[in-house]
Amino acid sequence: MINLTDEQLVALRNLDRKRNGEDVAFINIADARALTEAGLAVRQASGWRINDRGMALLQSVTPVANPALGGATPIQLKRPSNEGK
Repeated sequence: MINLTDEQLVALRNLDRKRNGEDVAFINIADARALTEAGLAVRQASGWRINDRGMALLQSVTPVANPALGGATPIQLKRPSNEGK
């Protein structure tokens, strides 16, 4: 399971907006790095870019704020069977 903070989810949505050609004022570097480590974005010379896995996650999730989770929105993703090999 991957837990994204609300801020990371906002960053992922901003990367998607950027991909669609919309203006995005700011993407937090720490959040973008966390998305890259989670396999939801990639780093390129021109900056971070959402990948297919990140887009699929956005299409499948409607986050609900849960204060009991300390600001984290739980998002479950199955890891690819070849991950870590």
